Amino acid sequence: GGYKANMITADYIVLGVLVVFVLIGALVGFGKGLKFFTSGIFGVIISVFVCYLIFGLVLSWDFVAELLGKFSDWLREQGSVGTFFADIYIDRVVLAVILFIIVQIVRIIIVKILKSVFEINNILVKVINRILGAVFFAAVFAAGLLIVFQIFAWIGGDTAANFLSNLDGSALILDQLFLNNPLNSIFS
Repeated sequence: GGYKANMITADYIVLGVLVVFVLIGALVGFGKGLKFFTSGIFGVIISVFVCYLIFGLVLSWDFVAELLGKFSDWLREQGSVGTFFADIYIDRVVLAVILFIIVQIVRIIIVKILKSVFEINNILVKVINRILGAVFFAAVFAAGLLIVFQIFAWIGGDTAANFLSNLDGSALILDQLFLNNPLNSIFS
C-alpha cells in the first residue's frame, strides 16, 4: 500500500475554514473580494512585497544605475552631510520609495479596472465573478495557511515541534506542507 492517513482534527479545521472562505468568496464575488484584499493594510503589504521582489531587477537596469550614480555624485558635491547620505545609500532608499509609490498607483488602477469589469450587470459575468470569487478566496485561505505555518516555523523550538506533531498523519498532508512550506524559500 501507499501512504494511508486518517482525517485528523487539523484536517477538519482546515476543510471547514476553507469551505467558509469559498462560500464567502462565492457570495462576495471576485471584484469586491479583490478590492477588499488589496485595500488598506493588505494593499500596502502587497505593494511592499512586490517592491521586495522587483527591487533588484529595477536596480540592475542600466539607466536606473546611471541615475542613482549621478544622484550619489551630486550628494557628495554638497559637502559632508551629502557625503554621509551617499555613504548610507540614500539613493537606494529613494529608489525604493519611488518604486513603492509607482507599485501602489499601478495596483490601485488594476484593482479598479478588474472590479469594474467583474461588477458588470450581465448574467455570464455575474457567474464568472462568483466562481472566481470562490477560487480567489480559496487562494487567500491557502496563502493565510502558509503564512501561519511560516510563523510557527520562525518561532521554532518546542512550539514548532508541538504544532508539527498536531499535523502528523494528516490526510491533507498538512505535516508535509508545514515541512516543505514554499514561503521558506522566499523568507530565508
